[in-house]
Amino acid sequence: MLTIFWLVLVAIMLVIEIFTLGLTTIWFSLGGVAAAIAAGLNSPLWLQIVLFAGVSVVVMVLVRPFAVKVLDKNRAKTNIDELPGQKAEVIETIDNEKGSGTVRLRGVEWMARSVDDTVIEEGKVVTIQSVSGVKLLVKE
Repeated sequence: MLTIFWLVLVAIMLVIEIFTLGLTTIWFSLGGVAAAIAAGLNSPLWLQIVLFAGVSVVVMVLVRPFAVKVLDKNRAKTNIDELPGQKAEVIETIDNEKGSGTVRLRGVEWMARSVDDTVIEEGKVVTIQSVSGVKLLVKE
């Protein structure tokens, strides 16, 4: 009976992984397989639970970073991913307290805010640190 429970848990985790593709529940399905094998060998429930948790955690810790790195290579960078590190010209003084500031990057105007709350005058060149929504977070 416990073998069926573990196999149903494995199936549920696999279905969730198929729909989310987040590399999170796949590890628990592997732990469920280990627990199902233990249940099939009539191991005590405590051992099945320990195997489920242990295999899930060990596989997640050891394999997930490698899997994420391999899968991330296939991810295409978008224009937003390329902005940090780029230089832009301030065309309206950046003042976080007033909620003002605009920069020009590749001919396109962007709202901008200073990452360290300093006022950056018009005409200065700034480096983009990150993107927050439609605003560039910049540093002189």
